[in-house]
Amino acid sequence: MPAAKPQGFPGPPAPLSADEVIFIKDTIKRFYGDDAIVRNFGPDPARLQLHVETSRDIGVARYDCLGVLMIRIDRDQIALEVTRRGTRIYGHAKLAYRHGVVL
Repeated sequence: MPAAKPQGFPGPPAPLSADEVIFIKDTIKRFYGDDAIVRNFGPDPARLQLHVETSRDIGVARYDCLGVLMIRIDRDQIALEVTRRGTRIYGHAKLAYRHGVVL
C-alpha cells in the first residue's frame, strides 16, 4: 500500500495593497452592512479569495458585490464566500476561519 501524502497547509494569505483593502472593505460594507467581517485567505497572489460573515440575508447581493470587486481589482480570479452568522461553516469558509486574516 502506498504511503499517504501529508496534509497540505494553505500558508499565509497573499498580501493586498492598502488601496485594495480600503476598496474591499467599503464595497463589502455597502452590500452587507457595517457589521460584516471580511477575511482574506487565499495564498495565491493571482487569485483573490475573500470570505464575508454577515448577519444580513445573502441573496443575490453576493453576485453584485463580486461584480463590483472584479471591476476595480485586477486578479486572474476572485472568489467570494458569504456565510450568515450562526450557521454551520464548511468548505472554503472553514479555511477562512482557520487561516484567514481579517481586513
